Amino acid sequence: FKRNIMEVPKNIKVMIVDDHAITRAGLKTLLSVYDDLVFVGEACNGLEALDSFGKFFPDVILMDLDMPVMDGISAIKNIKSKNPRIKFIALTSFSDKKLVRDAIKAGASGYVIKNIGPTELAETIRDCFLGKIKLAPEAMEAVIDEIQEPHYEKMQLTEQELKILKLLAKGLSNIKIAKELFISHHTVKFHISNLLSKLGASTRAEAVAIAAREKLID
Repeated sequence: FKRNIMEVPKNIKVMIVDDHAITRAGLKTLLSVYDDLVFVGEACNGLEALDSFGKFFPDVILMDLDMPVMDGISAIKNIKSKNPRIKFIALTSFSDKKLVRDAIKAGASGYVIKNIGPTELAETIRDCFLGKIKLAPEAMEAVIDEIQEPHYEKMQLTEQELKILKLLAKGLSNIKIAKELFISHHTVKFHISNLLSKLGASTRAEAVAIAAREKLID
């Protein structure tokens, strides 16, 4: 799946949430290198992020997970409930299996380790903004390993569901999937609900991880 450069807006507004000032400063410097990534605000813990994100109107939030007062997973859940449009990238120093799974269930569409390179992080921000699921290899491995063995009788996906699953893996939104398959937006939502149920997944990211493990998608 190649991203069409025309799909990426000139400015993607990014908020940084991390309890270490030096990490926030480093990330701000990184963002300043790229013309299309704009730093709009920061917070030192989840509660501060929850209280302040409304002032910054971010498109993407880089969220540390291990923070005092309110951790990143709780912050993602709370902010996501108030503004589902915002994309979250979990940014952490380790890939604990439970942490990865909880972050994805909370609504993170990206999970990267803090030793990620600047170019890769910039690409992750752009891709998550466009709706793609971006998991570091360590995170993908942890998710796949953590997912319970599926009940194969529930894994019988219809041809239409398989098509939608492949488009989900490419990061297409419901509206774009509907246009691609010449069906209504409501029909797409119905099929995605069925997909999640059959795969035993609670989020799109989890469904894509299961599909990759079971070789349902390339």
